[in-house]
Amino acid sequence: MTSSTTTAPSADDNDQQPPTTKSGTSWPVSIRLNKENVQSGRWETVRWSIADLRPRPLTADDYHILTIKLHLDQRTAYRFNLNSQAPCLFVLCHESDVNNQLIPVHISASQDEASSYMDGEHHVLSAEMPVAICCWIEAYLSREGELIDSGRKKKKSGKGRSSGN
Repeated sequence: MTSSTTTAPSADDNDQQPPTTKSGTSWPVSIRLNKENVQSGRWETVRWSIADLRPRPLTADDYHILTIKLHLDQRTAYRFNLNSQAPCLFVLCHESDVNNQLIPVHISASQDEASSYMDGEHHVLSAEMPVAICCWIEAYLSREGELIDSGRKKKKSGKGRSSGN
């Protein structure tokens, strides 16, 4: 039995300057996080959320620039997300060892990818997808074609098969 683990991108993966213009498969966005102390019964905890997501790179100090990258093998997940009532973008964050801050390190439009990071107990935040990015992903799917996830086919009963009797 093999074990499959998802390796989350690290903050070091983003050392290169992200592109400042969009292309057919990548779009830089700006993200600002919000930290809120919340009282839960007798305990106080921290809740993180995406305070602002802009479909363009901003140079303000409190914004992080990440790039959405589209991948051919995720087309089914993109379609599922776009067909939902509220399409989302998913932001993977790492916790800073220095000051317990969350640092956004990766962004995706794929719920499958976000789910695999959450299964690995990583911090994943979501935000409503801007309409312009929905249109861009729709154009990508039109250009590249839909990936049909056929799943497993049922075996047909008949000659050579057990009829269950």
